[in-house]
Amino acid sequence: MTTEEKLAQALRTIADRAENREVLSGVIAKRRHRTRRRATGALAAVCAVVLGWGALVAWPSPPVVVEAVAPRADSVERVWPQAVFTMPKGSTPLVAISAKEVLVWTERGKIEVYDAAAKRSRVVAALSQAPRYRAVDGDRALWLAGGYAWVAPLRTSGKARRIGPITGENVDRIALAGEYVVWSSPLDGVWRMRLDGGRPERVATSKGLQLVEWPWATDEPLDVRTNPTKVVNLQTGRTIKIRPLPGVEGLRCGPTWCTGTRGESTLVQRTDGAWSRVHRGGPRGYPFQDRFFPGFGEIYDARTDTTVTFEGAELETSGGRHWSGGAGVIFWPQGDGVVTVNLAAVP
Repeated sequence: MTTEEKLAQALRTIADRAENREVLSGVIAKRRHRTRRRATGALAAVCAVVLGWGALVAWPSPPVVVEAVAPRADSVERVWPQAVFTMPKGSTPLVAISAKEVLVWTERGKIEVYDAAAKRSRVVAALSQAPRYRAVDGDRALWLAGGYAWVAPLRTSGKARRIGPITGENVDRIALAGEYVVWSSPLDGVWRMRLDGGRPERVATSKGLQLVEWPWATDEPLDVRTNPTKVVNLQTGRTIKIRPLPGVEGLRCGPTWCTGTRGESTLVQRTDGAWSRVHRGGPRGYPFQDRFFPGFGEIYDARTDTTVTFEGAELETSGGRHWSGGAGVIFWPQGDGVVTVNLAAVP
């Protein structure tokens, strides 16, 4: 056998062994890299012996390449890339303001507006503790503290103004409505007060209703398994009847979309019952912008029938990914920053 034939046979043997090693499912790429490295070393030894070099040649191994795991096709980073950004560590997103801006609470004890495009923030107000309830309207921020409402400008410098007192011990939803601050508590109707002061008054036709997103309110029952019957526009008086699908319980609705449960499944349906979709991930609660439903490890966009996922964590879990009060932002710590999804940036 000639020298060339011996070399060719050695190469075929090495190649055959390499192919046999690659049959284990799930580790093909890793084994291929390992086999090539071994094959290169074996080939160097064969060449040294066959060609009579007299000593083994130390053939340098190629550098090890670590391949990054690509996001899933339905991951939020791929489906809504324009809505994902990272802000500095120590910031907690509170409310989506616009496609580029988010209201945040910082560990320095301040409410700030973070601009994702400029990658910087500006101070709105300094507080002793994070506000529990908050809202924005594009130009102003609103929050409750100490039995009063506080309003501060977002676009210009200025101090927060105190409004109130805000009556009712169980106030849990607030909003800005033109020159009024509005709020509600279970079964007590929707109330309002002028930003420049005055007496609180119940919004007309709102008795027994609770805010969803201004100007919409609903007759939300205290029993979480019971379905509401209507959604009302408090500006126009328009009333939308809710028609639960058979077997559905605990609906929570905006003017167009609702979510509830049927057996072990979560279901998203139209308020008129004309369309529905069953979800395993469990989107729940009121929709943000009458469109987005948060769930465990996913967000469902009812307007486009799109589901985006979050790998490795569930929403509403300590230390994982968090839905911030139904206010249009999702966030989770990662490295030296806070990855944020701003649903106001989704077209």
